Amino acid sequence: MKNQLTSTKYIAAALFLSVAFLVTATEATAQTFPPGNYLTTITAADIPPGFPPEVIPLLLGDWYTEYTASGSYVVTKDGEIVSVGRYVPAATRLVMRDLYGPLACKDDHGIATGIYHWSFENNELTLTAINDRCFGRAMVLTAHPLVAN
Repeated sequence: MKNQLTSTKYIAAALFLSVAFLVTATEATAQTFPPGNYLTTITAADIPPGFPPEVIPLLLGDWYTEYTASGSYVVTKDGEIVSVGRYVPAATRLVMRDLYGPLACKDDHGIATGIYHWSFENNELTLTAINDRCFGRAMVLTAHPLVAN
């Protein structure tokens, strides 16, 4: 009986240390959203079939997105500010809400907010749309990983 209790204590201690290590390792690998400046370039090859032809010229070009540490973002296309908004990051999700700009997705159309899954690796921010009814924003943000610059 005494050997059985001793064995149980060792097993319990080993289990505790394993769980503690796992929690520490998980916390060490958890990411926080990386504010910064990001670039993507949209070409005609990136445009999905059936996209409205009148919108295509607006999408082609170099897109820079600056995510600030204070939760705002500014999007420029070919050097011109086209959208300004706010974002709220979480562990793996990013909620973006356009506020104004000539190409901003606005609430009068019910499309100001988009929700994305995000990951950051090798200096690239990859966004995957979870729910975004603004097709132009979703296309620009998800066509390629956004490259930090």
